[in-house]
Amino acid sequence: MKEFVPPLSIFFVWHPADETTVKPVFDFCFAALSRDINKPFSRSMNLPFFCRKSTSKDVPNEIEIVSNKTIVFIFISKNLVADDAWIEYVRSIPRAENVTLIPIAIDRSAFTLGELFENVNFIRSYEFDSTHSNEYHFIAIAHEIYRCSLNEDFEKKALGKDNALKLFLSHAKDGKNGIKLARVLKSFIDNSSMRNFFDATDIAPGYRFDEEIIGHINESTVIAIHTDAYSSRYWCQREVLSAKEKNRPMIAVDSLEEFEDRRFPFATNIPGVHVHLEGEPSIHDLLRILSTALLETIRFFYSKLLLDQYRLSGWVEENAMILPRPPEIADIDKLLTVNGETIVCKQKQIIYPEPPVYSEEISFLHKLGIDIATPLNLDFCQLRYRNIGISISDQGSEEVTSIGQTPAHLIQLSQDLARHIISRGAMLSYGGDLREGGFTEFIFNEALAYQARAQSREVQITNYIAWPIYLNDPADVVKWKADYRSIARMVEMPPATEVLDLIPSVESFLHPSNTQNLYVWSRTLTEMRKYMVQHCDVRISAGGRHIGYKGCMPGVLEEIIISLESNKPLFLIGGFGGVTGSVCKAIQTRIIPKELTLDWQLENNAGYKDLLDYYSLRSEKEVIYYDKIVGILSNVNLNNGLSDIENNKLFNTPFIDEALHLVFKGLKNIYS
Repeated sequence: MKEFVPPLSIFFVWHPADETTVKPVFDFCFAALSRDINKPFSRSMNLPFFCRKSTSKDVPNEIEIVSNKTIVFIFISKNLVADDAWIEYVRSIPRAENVTLIPIAIDRSAFTLGELFENVNFIRSYEFDSTHSNEYHFIAIAHEIYRCSLNEDFEKKALGKDNALKLFLSHAKDGKNGIKLARVLKSFIDNSSMRNFFDATDIAPGYRFDEEIIGHINESTVIAIHTDAYSSRYWCQREVLSAKEKNRPMIAVDSLEEFEDRRFPFATNIPGVHVHLEGEPSIHDLLRILSTALLETIRFFYSKLLLDQYRLSGWVEENAMILPRPPEIADIDKLLTVNGETIVCKQKQIIYPEPPVYSEEISFLHKLGIDIATPLNLDFCQLRYRNIGISISDQGSEEVTSIGQTPAHLIQLSQDLARHIISRGAMLSYGGDLREGGFTEFIFNEALAYQARAQSREVQITNYIAWPIYLNDPADVVKWKADYRSIARMVEMPPATEVLDLIPSVESFLHPSNTQNLYVWSRTLTEMRKYMVQHCDVRISAGGRHIGYKGCMPGVLEEIIISLESNKPLFLIGGFGGVTGSVCKAIQTRIIPKELTLDWQLENNAGYKDLLDYYSLRSEKEVIYYDKIVGILSNVNLNNGLSDIENNKLFNTPFIDEALHLVFKGLKNIYS
């Protein structure tokens, strides 16, 4: 059994002066290839995506090679070319057999650095139509990801067009819309920069369905153009069946004119794009089709690589069957064989990518005694009646940049954590405000999506809100309670008893505008956190900002300290930086990072000294002693079911898949 090594990592590198040009491209690619955080329970890959940029004149942190393959996209403009420190940074990026550097020219000055890339062809970003810039960038970048890391024939072929993604355009030869769309799509590829990314194969009328066609399908992504006549045509059915038999990626383009009396059942279980054809297809439609084809191709082959890596790491049974999409009737011949007069299952377990489909869809396989699972419910650890607390908040813009991530990374982790916890029947406890676009909203929406998929009516989230936060906009709180009533209950925590003499009215919002009011907020937040920890069985921590908080110390830090003092099982996911990352460093090195010292906090938080002085005036026992924190972190017992080696991995991994695996392995060890 081998240690888990991610099969692929993607890095984007850009100069800070090019932020407005490159950041939208990064966000677009991240949403498509890792996860769109605004689409709960979407078909995601969790393809590891990182960036290397900086918020100052300094160059970013170096790129660490920790995956089987790493692709680095370097965006080059006059800003980078004119910056000697950045040129040296690019020069220092590791050159190795498992590392591929792809230069992207934002302007023509980029070519002056051609010698740094051994005359590799540049992606000429400046030639892209600005109207569809994100789509053109995505197609170019996704093609390189496929070509350099997922194309199974890459090593056998010369560089260049021979490694382009092959497209098989399947369409009815007597369907007006199908012929039109296939012709325009092929012409668009052949007569534009798209020819560098695709090799379109159009099958002419009258061809026999022979080895030549099968050979094309066997190495292509199939685009099935659904018109009124498509499903009723024998050759179209044969093309679809051949794609399924040969286990090829496939998408459907729906361009019905009026009516299809029966959709061919084997032409389903694949992504679909709708194109409304009135006149010629638009460039936007053509780019959507090509982007979807590339996305499904990468999802298809990356899923196989990732699930195979799970198997090598012992997360999946060695003899399990790996499928790159949910199982379907077309897979029956891969699962069953006939032994005399008896039908025998060749496979006992099937693993397919997230998210899980409804159980009714694959009940026919359960009836055959085949175990079907996704990584979500693989080696399932039932946590019903357990209360799992999450301490998670953003790290601050500078820190998230320094570790090569964006705010979306931590949001993605919070969504995946919520989905895993709720799917195992546990209660999830969180102390978050209700601002739009905050972690509470993302967690709630993920829970809503899971509840609908699982057809559950259970309320599995408790969200704690401290006084006086819920008084700031009572109408907003009412709306939240109404919108999320089916999955969450809101607990409005009263002010701490010790501060009632400082509150003019508990019915009115108290602005944290002076030291006394900040003290009231701080004491109430502390009491809420103590109550949360007391009512949780386990706590999971990630992120957390070091500055800009309203309590007596960073909120995530306080929840960690209270959990440790209460001897609650604690999981620290440190690879996403923030307070949790600092705590992990303290535990590993026995050296307290400066961010967790009193001097640093006083220096970096305006008004913090006045708050601590006010604590001293009120009561000596309430004073925050940072030396006490030092003692706690120097001798911790995480009590979480993981070994020291496993906890060290959890402290450092930036890979969501590995972090989740370790957390739920620990929970299973605790509660099995």
